[in-house]
Amino acid sequence: MIKLITIDVDGTLVTPLKRLTKANITAIDKARDHGVHIALASGRPYSGMKELVNKLNLNQEGNFTVCQNGSYIFDNYTHQPISGTYQKPIDLKIIDDLLKSYNVQISAMDHESFYSRHIKTNIYTKIDAKISKLPLQIINYDDFNEDKTFGRILIMGKKSEMTKLYNNMPQELTDNYYTVKTAPFLIEVMNKNTNKGYAIKAIAKDLGINSDEIMSIGNEKNDIPMLEQAGFAVAMANAVPELKPHADFITKSNLKSGVGYAIEKLLANNLEKFT
Repeated sequence: MIKLITIDVDGTLVTPLKRLTKANITAIDKARDHGVHIALASGRPYSGMKELVNKLNLNQEGNFTVCQNGSYIFDNYTHQPISGTYQKPIDLKIIDDLLKSYNVQISAMDHESFYSRHIKTNIYTKIDAKISKLPLQIINYDDFNEDKTFGRILIMGKKSEMTKLYNNMPQELTDNYYTVKTAPFLIEVMNKNTNKGYAIKAIAKDLGINSDEIMSIGNEKNDIPMLEQAGFAVAMANAVPELKPHADFITKSNLKSGVGYAIEKLLANNLEKFT
């Protein structure tokens, strides 16, 4: 029996215009009322998730939000981080130095602010900070306290430059950090132990739930570790090709409330896996 449903947000839970559909809200309400724990999992910080948490009535005990691809795990009831895996200012400076030959900008974020050393931040950095609902601070990276922590370090630039970089990633970067391309203009860099799967495993352990009791729904490559932790993995119809082989079921697209469709099928099957 499924006791925990983990759901990616962008490209999965919300429409291409970042909206929640009535069908998705209704299905999640039903699952929660049946005692199923819900964990939203996103690259967004908690500031960019609170509105969704409230709209879905997930601000109750037993529901969680995985933020910044697993860097932070928040308890939706207390709105406080309960665990996570982080990076330090030295990591930010190392990565910034490694990529100086590329026409990209390196930034970092925690659950309070978005940080960049670039006085003229590019449009991608500005948009990401706005979507994340975090203030953008221009700061010299040497000015951070040594004990400062970040959830994600972000590499952003034009699609052509990002493709060039992704195909020629410095080995020092890939050896020491977890990197994932989550948009044509964005590569996220995190602690080597950080991913959505790691976070979901931690939540399940705290709840006393095993992997067979987890259903995970996603659409992007960074959702693969999360689907691998689930006994029942669901891919969106609009999922990238790399994700679909990891799925037990392909649901409808995010435009057609694929999350709600999959949850309704689960409920109709008494919370058991379906085909």
